Amino acid sequence: MSDPQNLRAGRRISTDELHQAVPQSMEAGKRIEQTQENSSSDGDQGVFNNSDALEQELEHTFKPNRTLLTVKKLLLFSLVVLVAAEAIYGVIEAITQSWLLGGLYILVLSLGLVALIRFLFSEYRALKSLSTREHMQSDAQRLLSSTQIGEAQQWLAPLLEQHNPDGVQEFKATIKAHHTDREVLELYQNTLLNTQDQQAKAIINAHATTSAMLVALSPMALLDMLAVLWRGVHLVEKLSQHYGIRLGYRSRITLYKLLLKQMVFAGAAELVSDLAATSMGAELLSKLSARAAQGLSAGVFTARLGYKAMELCRPLPKLANKPNLLQGSIEQIFKALLSRSK
Repeated sequence: MSDPQNLRAGRRISTDELHQAVPQSMEAGKRIEQTQENSSSDGDQGVFNNSDALEQELEHTFKPNRTLLTVKKLLLFSLVVLVAAEAIYGVIEAITQSWLLGGLYILVLSLGLVALIRFLFSEYRALKSLSTREHMQSDAQRLLSSTQIGEAQQWLAPLLEQHNPDGVQEFKATIKAHHTDREVLELYQNTLLNTQDQQAKAIINAHATTSAMLVALSPMALLDMLAVLWRGVHLVEKLSQHYGIRLGYRSRITLYKLLLKQMVFAGAAELVSDLAATSMGAELLSKLSARAAQGLSAGVFTARLGYKAMELCRPLPKLANKPNLLQGSIEQIFKALLSRSK
């Protein structure tokens, strides 16, 4: 009889070690695959990082920060006191020298004071308009989840004055006594506000297409930046007026700073190609020339800026299907550039 121990030829293979080795190799493959996916997704998302950050800056333009630093207020107050004291001292000195010269000083100061009062009043109205729209959006967010009846019609009263009287009458006729606040706002969004949004979309598409054509036809990078600046400023101004919002001096300065930062976008050839390829695909991009691709980039930027401004100006806080709206604008810009290049 042979010894049973001699029958065990070779080394035993532990089944636990086999089970541990296979998942480790699979996990390594998964990690490599996830790394590749992350790297490709980061490449697409990196193109829009700048524009997303700039959208946040634009949001601060329409929603100004109410917290003022004490040092700034003290400095401003000291400056006002200094200017007033200097003006009074100058008037007294002028009167002691000549009544005619003193009268001229008083006339100039009076005109300057009137202009300052008008400016401050206009700025107050602009800030009040922005504040009112911000409060309306907050109230609308609350009413969209409300099951009560009656408050939505009071909220809509100032907005209905901006619409066509015939459309307002048709809208009021569709409101029933049993409609809740949420149903009334949804009805308003699907009728009157939808018409207003379509008009705003047409404004955005027109400005974006014009911006794209100007950049595509421009022979100089400086003209590219000026075109983007001009169309961007005019677009936001027109959208704010379309939704009944006044932009004051403070908001305009913030807006101009924002657009000056974004003008660099029009002259960056790398971002041009990446953004256009991400939006339209490499196959469609290959049909455009280098200048047309830059024009497409500038048009996409103008459209993104417009839709962000539109979202902030609307009385209802959320703009539904914004990616689809942007895609539609991109297709229109692409068709305009493609027809020009033929």
